[in-house]
Amino acid sequence: MLGIIIGITTVVAMVSLVQGLNRSMARQIRSLGTSVVYVRKFEPGLFLGQMPESLRHREDFEVGDAEAIQRLCPAVAAATPLTYAEGIFKYRGKETKLSYAIGSFPSYLEIQELGISEGRCFTEEEITHRADVCLMGQDLLETLFPHSTAVGRWVSFGGKRFLVVGELEKRGKFLGQSQDDYAIMPYSTLQKRFGPDLETYINAKPVSVEETDNAMDEIREVLRRRRGIAPNKPEDFAVFTEDALMDLYHKITGTFYIVMIAISSIALMVGGIGVTNIMFVSVTERTREIGVRMAVGANRKDVLLQFVIEAVVLTATGGVIGIGLGAGAGWLVEKLVHIPSAAPLWALLLGLGFSSAIGLFFGIYPAVKAARLDPVEALRYE
Repeated sequence: MLGIIIGITTVVAMVSLVQGLNRSMARQIRSLGTSVVYVRKFEPGLFLGQMPESLRHREDFEVGDAEAIQRLCPAVAAATPLTYAEGIFKYRGKETKLSYAIGSFPSYLEIQELGISEGRCFTEEEITHRADVCLMGQDLLETLFPHSTAVGRWVSFGGKRFLVVGELEKRGKFLGQSQDDYAIMPYSTLQKRFGPDLETYINAKPVSVEETDNAMDEIREVLRRRRGIAPNKPEDFAVFTEDALMDLYHKITGTFYIVMIAISSIALMVGGIGVTNIMFVSVTERTREIGVRMAVGANRKDVLLQFVIEAVVLTATGGVIGIGLGAGAGWLVEKLVHIPSAAPLWALLLGLGFSSAIGLFFGIYPAVKAARLDPVEALRYE
């Protein structure tokens, strides 16, 4: 049974971990904002190695692109440009670790479903006048203002001073990285303070989940017109949703599934061969028993069924033990290293069914051999 136990334990443990990671990833991606449409130069994971030179110099986005999407796309509820700058926030001798500031429009909060716990968002007038204002995430607030409010205080970032007008609600982590170690300020302010060469991205939100595909099509059409792309030419930008992030994740975790199948297949094959050998030994040791059964009326079908059931029970028992060990291993890993696990019912049933099928497949030949024994010769066997 050991080969069966090892194989099923491997399958159940790895499925539990991968399913747990899948659920955690889906939950974390949803935390970025539901039905967000991302407009970038490239799709995520398109170049896991070196980027081809022919695609390296794609045209950057402009703030006007986001404004055109907002104005010309009926299926888009909101669109905002995004730009980033890294630095350290400081306040009266306290400073954060390396963080970043996001330059955007107020609609960024709506698109990413961000809440304000205290204070307010910056206004359109502050965007126009490039006001030095910002909203701060909870990690920054806990470092700089652990026991007081930050609203109305001036903080330093990249050698520039900014007035905190709002505090963002806590978001938690994404892929182990905090989503609260940043500040948001007007797009125009970040461009003014840190240079016009910062790369710009665009996020948009459809009017409803059902309109997501229409919104993506409209965004593509607007950007193609603004960039002068001919109808027969491919796009030099990418428009995608969080589904693309999940697809990339599944491509990566697909390797784990291949390894899982390879390891478990070897263990299960060894277990199956062991079942065949053990059943052959059993047939040989119980030859007289088989002869006695046939002599008192058992037919070949009865003997065949006896040994098949024995093989299936043997492997199914190993499967049950393997299921328990696999689920326990997943739970233990979750407790020790905090990797989420979830043992779905289908994985448990699959493990039990697969182990039983191995017993049936590898036990059938010894059972046939036992059923074909001649009763007279079997009774004479010593």
